Amino acid sequence: MANQKRVLAAIIDAGGISQAEISRRTGLAPATVSNIVRELTDVGILRLAEAASGRRGNTIAFAPDIGYAMGVSIEREQVRVGIVTLDHTIVDTQILPMARGFSAEEGQEKAVDLFDAMMAQRGLKNSQVVAGCVVVANAVRSDGTLSYSTSMIPGWNGVNLEEKAQAIAPFPILTENDANAGALAEHMWGEARDIDDFIYVEASFGIGAGIMNNGQILYGTGGISGEIGHLPVPGYTTLCKCGGTGCLETVASVSAILSSLQEIGLSVHSLSDLFRLIDEGDVRVIRRVQKAATAMGYVLAQTCNILNPKMIVIGGVLSNAGSLYLNQVRETINEVALPDCASDMELRLSKLGSAGPLRGAMTKAVSMANLDAILQKFLLEDA
Repeated sequence: MANQKRVLAAIIDAGGISQAEISRRTGLAPATVSNIVRELTDVGILRLAEAASGRRGNTIAFAPDIGYAMGVSIEREQVRVGIVTLDHTIVDTQILPMARGFSAEEGQEKAVDLFDAMMAQRGLKNSQVVAGCVVVANAVRSDGTLSYSTSMIPGWNGVNLEEKAQAIAPFPILTENDANAGALAEHMWGEARDIDDFIYVEASFGIGAGIMNNGQILYGTGGISGEIGHLPVPGYTTLCKCGGTGCLETVASVSAILSSLQEIGLSVHSLSDLFRLIDEGDVRVIRRVQKAATAMGYVLAQTCNILNPKMIVIGGVLSNAGSLYLNQVRETINEVALPDCASDMELRLSKLGSAGPLRGAMTKAVSMANLDAILQKFLLEDA
């Protein structure tokens, strides 16, 4: 079943894919791919899906009921939960508001309860779930432990989120950082759909980057690469929670922006306040956001010089600042980065909005599907 598994792996990575692309990705001869696709379609694992053109037969995807995956995004004051099929079709997503300061245990228990309710509403069973992924705004080490230095949720420092999640879920669970999840989402659904070398930036209450290299997330030795929020910006000396001074997060995060505007007497306590004042043309708010964008551009220029990415996608809540933010980031990158690195790179805003990390969680969960078990179940039943 080795060749069948290679075909399924190529399909699950892409969501939907042509036979020609399966052949290219797997190295299998077109005739071999055609025979395997026919076999797996006959037993009910695969289906002929509708391509973007609307014509049938161009795209091969998993059959809808082969299995489902769970995605969870744990955020400062809410939990997002999603159900997705193995062909990356989103079945349902819901948001559960939470009181600020909720514990890791409470967040995960509420997420699992909501997921169970969502499955029941659609007549689905947990036995149909192949895997789940929990995303959090925190650096996640390779063993599932949250970093002590970068937690955005009080009281979660050092928590092994993966162990806690696995203790209450009846299927395999992995954890992921929100920026890495955002990169996975952009690669599957977003601006970087056909790009294998890019950087996704989560610009929200914290700042981090997911680095996609040759189609794979670059994790580093301990799993915590991409922490650009803790790179220093010249001229700034504010103490950061990581122990450093002048870190990008202390200048360019939503928390830093709101705090500095409050210090000058502005009543800015929420994102809606911030974007309302931008829309009203408040010059103090606009200049503060541009200051944050300049700091972001400086750090991304250094990142461009090191990694030479084809694209940088900026997501998170600050992407809602639109061209005001993007143009200042681009201007600073062009001023600071090596000209060749700047010209090689395309800068875009994410269109996935704040749902990017949840979509990334679902993408990673789907990738955990046990393809051997699926093949054995259907091929043995057919025999």
